[in-house]
Amino acid sequence: MFVTRTMHLALVFWMLAASAGIDALTAQSVSRPFSAGYLLVREVGDKEDSLALRWLEGHPGWQVLQISASRWSATLPRVLWIHLPDSMDWQRLEKTPELRARLLNYLNNDGRLLLTGYGALVPHWLGREAQAPEVHARQIKDNWNFDKKGLQSFRGHPVFAGLFGGTFIFDGDRDQRLPLIGYFGDRYPENGRVVAVEKSYITVHDTSRLLVEYPAPGKMLAVGGLVYFARTNRLAYRLDKFLENCFLYLADSLLNPPPTYWQKYRLQPVEGDPAPLSVPAEQPLQIDRLPASGLELTRDPATENYFDLAGRRALIMGRETGGIEEFWVHPFRIIRDLQVGLQVGDSLLWLDALPASVQIRPEALLRQYQTPLGRLRELVFADFKFPGGFLQFEADFSRKAVLILRFRSDLRWMWPYNAGALGDLHYGFHAPSGTVHIQDPSGDFYCLFGAARRPKAHLIGPFAQLQWDPVRQAFWGTKSEENQVYAGLAYPLGGEGGSSLRFVMSGSSRGRGEAEAAWKALISAPGDRYEAFVQHYRGLLDSMLIVRSPDEQFNRLWKWALVGTDRFWVHTPGLGTALVAGYATTARGWDGGQKISGRPGYAWYFGRDSEWSGFAIDDYGDFPMVRHQLAFLQKFQDLNGKIFHEISTSGVVHYDAADATPLYVILAAHYARASGDVPFIRESWPHLKKAMDFLYSTDSDGDGLIENTNVGHGWVEGGRLWGAHTTFYLAGLWAQALADAA
Repeated sequence: MFVTRTMHLALVFWMLAASAGIDALTAQSVSRPFSAGYLLVREVGDKEDSLALRWLEGHPGWQVLQISASRWSATLPRVLWIHLPDSMDWQRLEKTPELRARLLNYLNNDGRLLLTGYGALVPHWLGREAQAPEVHARQIKDNWNFDKKGLQSFRGHPVFAGLFGGTFIFDGDRDQRLPLIGYFGDRYPENGRVVAVEKSYITVHDTSRLLVEYPAPGKMLAVGGLVYFARTNRLAYRLDKFLENCFLYLADSLLNPPPTYWQKYRLQPVEGDPAPLSVPAEQPLQIDRLPASGLELTRDPATENYFDLAGRRALIMGRETGGIEEFWVHPFRIIRDLQVGLQVGDSLLWLDALPASVQIRPEALLRQYQTPLGRLRELVFADFKFPGGFLQFEADFSRKAVLILRFRSDLRWMWPYNAGALGDLHYGFHAPSGTVHIQDPSGDFYCLFGAARRPKAHLIGPFAQLQWDPVRQAFWGTKSEENQVYAGLAYPLGGEGGSSLRFVMSGSSRGRGEAEAAWKALISAPGDRYEAFVQHYRGLLDSMLIVRSPDEQFNRLWKWALVGTDRFWVHTPGLGTALVAGYATTARGWDGGQKISGRPGYAWYFGRDSEWSGFAIDDYGDFPMVRHQLAFLQKFQDLNGKIFHEISTSGVVHYDAADATPLYVILAAHYARASGDVPFIRESWPHLKKAMDFLYSTDSDGDGLIENTNVGHGWVEGGRLWGAHTTFYLAGLWAQALADAA
C-alpha cells in the first residue's frame, strides 16, 4: 500500500482524533596523560592565540606547552598544534626557514602535528606532500543555522567519535569570507589520506577535501579551515569536541571507530570472478497455498499506481502493472529498473504491457497476467527480517517459453552522499550457481541475485541498454560511461523448464556473508519467511486498538493505517531501528526534480515526524515501538541537548528543527502516562533534563519563549511564516513541554 509522507501524517492525526545505538561510531579512548604544545608564530600572540591556548589549558590532565617558532624549545610535546587562521600567520611561519628542519626532525622522532587553517599548507612545505593544496574561499551569508559549515567522514573516523561520523563546526553571526585549504575538484593529496570533506546544509561536498591525515614517520592531521576562536561561533561546543578528538587521536588515546578514508576512483565498473557459492536445495512454494494476513486490496485491471512492500531491512517499490522500480536495503539501493518479459515464439512481450490484475496485501503483492500462452502469476515479496526479497513466477502455459529479467544496479548510497560515493562497482557472474554478484571496492556493500537453477543465457556489464534477441536466444547491449551494471538473465519456463521460478535478490552493507545468508534463506525456506511476515501482521492487528463501526470501509482502512505505520519501522546496521517518514521512488529527488535524487521518498529517520506519530502509536497501544523511538532520539541527541531533525540511513545527522526537542519531552510524558513505564523515564532523565536545558538556552530575548531564530524551523514555518522569531505553534509546544516536565 502506498503511503506518502503527507498521507502518513494525515493518518496520524486521524488516529489521534479517533482515539480521543551509531553503534559503529562509539568512541573508545585510552586514558593516558600527554603533553600538548601550541606553536606561536608571533613574538606576542594575538587574541586568537590567547583563546586557543586558553582552550588547551581548559583540559585537565593535558600538560600545555608554548613553543616559539623562532626560539625552539628543548622540551617538545607529544602533540604540537600549528594554528594559522590567517594568511599573514602562514607568511610569518614560511619566513622561518630554520623551523622547517626542526619540524621534520620532530616528526622523524614520532612527533604529532595538528595543523589547522593555513597550517594545512605545512605538509607540502615540509616536503611530506607532493601535491600543494589550494586556497579557496567561501562567501557566507548569515542565514540562521542554514549557513553552517562542517566536515563529513567517509564511514567514520576517531576524530568524529561522539559526533556521528561528521559534524558542523562553524556557524557565524554575520556575512563573512571563509578561506578553505584543501584539494578540490579532481585533485587529491598524493601522500596523505582524506579523512573528511566539506559539508553544508543537507549536502556533502565530496570534491572539497579539507581534512587530510599523514602517516609515519610521526603523524599529521591537516584541517584546512573552519577552526576559529576569536570569531563568534554558535557551534563552538562541537568544535571543542572535534579538536579534543583530534588531540586524543594524535596522542594514540582515541582508537575507535576504525578510521575510514575518502578514496579516488575512476567510477567505472570492474569485472571479476566471484568466490564460489553453494546453492541450497530449493523449497517449493505454491502461491495458492500461502497463508494471508487478512487484508487485501484488489484491482482489475492493474494501474500505473505506485506500490511499496517493506520489511525491517528491505524496501521494494514499483507500479502495479509490472516490474520493480527500486529495491533498497538500507542504506543503499541494490536494484533499479527491473523488467520482466516473456518470449513467445519469435516475439518478446514485456509483462507490464500485458493485461493484468493485482492483489496488494501487507505481506506481498500478487500479479496475474493474461499471456498468449495462458495465465502467469507473479508474487513480489520483501522479507520481514532479512535484507532481501524474491519474485515467484507460476505459469499455466500450453507450451514452453523463456522468461527474461533485466535490471540495473548502481549501489546508490543514501543521499546526502553523492552518487558514486562508494566507488567503482565490482561485478561478476558465478557460472556454477548462475548468480550475479555486485559489490563496492571494500566488499562491505554486497548484492546477490539469481534463482536456484542456472539461466540459459546471461549478460552483465556496464551497459546503457540491454536487449534480448529472440532469434539468437542471446542478450546484447550498448556500453555506458556510467558507474552502473546492467544484467540480463533468461530462464526456461513451462514445458521442460518447469512451471515455476523463484528469482531471489539480497544485499547487505555488512558484507557478502549476510547477503549470502539472506539469499540462501529465501531459496531454501521461502515458506517459513513468508509465514513469519504473515504472523507479524496477524499479531499486529490482533494486539493493537481496532475500530469496529458501522462504516466497514473506515474499519478496513484503519487496519491499513496500522500496517502503513508499521512499515515505516526500519532497521539500519550501525544506526538502529526507528521510524522513517515515508516511501516513494527517487525519480523526482528531494522536493522535485533534483539531480541528487538519492532518497526513496522521505525514508530518513525524522525527529518531529516520529514524535507526532508516537502520540498516535501510544494511543493504539504499541508501547514498545514508542519506547524504542524515544531511545533512538536519545541515542543521537546533540552535545547541547538538541534532538535531531533527520538522520539519513547512510548515517548523516542534521539538527535543523526547533520543534523536535520540545516534542521529545512531550512524547516522553505522553508515553509515561499511556504505558506506566516509569523506570524508562527515570533512565531517560539525563536526556530529558539536557533537552530542557537546551530549550531554556534558546530564549535569547528573555521573554520566556523558546525561539526559531538560529535554532531551526518548526512544522508550520513555511511561506509567510518563514523567518518568524517565535511562532504560535512553537510557543504552544513550549507551554506543553513545561507542563509535562514540571
